Amino acid sequence: MTTKDKIFRTATRLFKEKGFNNVTVNDICDACEITKPTFYYHLRSKQDIILEYYDHVIENLTPVLIQMLDTSSHWEQILLLFDSLIDNFIDLGSDINSQLLIVNLQENKRTFDLRKDLEDIAVTIIQKAQEKNQIRNKNKAKQLYEAAAYMFTGYEYMWCVLKGDFSWKENYYRSLETLFDVEPSLRKYS
Repeated sequence: MTTKDKIFRTATRLFKEKGFNNVTVNDICDACEITKPTFYYHLRSKQDIILEYYDHVIENLTPVLIQMLDTSSHWEQILLLFDSLIDNFIDLGSDINSQLLIVNLQENKRTFDLRKDLEDIAVTIIQKAQEKNQIRNKNKAKQLYEAAAYMFTGYEYMWCVLKGDFSWKENYYRSLETLFDVEPSLRKYS
């Protein structure tokens, strides 16, 4: 594990345990047994840790992609993809997700930009689902993905505002089924 990975994992654990605002760079350095100059060699601030979290999640989607290979329904593949993202953010907790939103509201750090690799995978799956009539909305797959991605951020925001007391998955999937006009036999939420 690289020093940067160690900082990232340790800081994330500390944020979950104590809350983002209750953890200092000194706390992170002490827990990692590194000096502040070492921390600042790898990162500019503790906010950089949460800003990189989304990229880290996207980079580690390989197990989900492997699981998708065993799924014949393209709609289920879409659900697996979003399940993985939601689960990662729920695991992070509403406090840290709130900080991520706050940092981006103060200055657009591009955290919520669509990631090309993820977009390409999702658009391909949506197109295949449209071809098999699992998704009956025939608008362009890329537009559907963009709408789903921004709707995801909206539900993330609500989940944070309600401090995790909100069924993110159920509400998101109900809206996603409506947006995509999912074949009725495949629906679980609406």
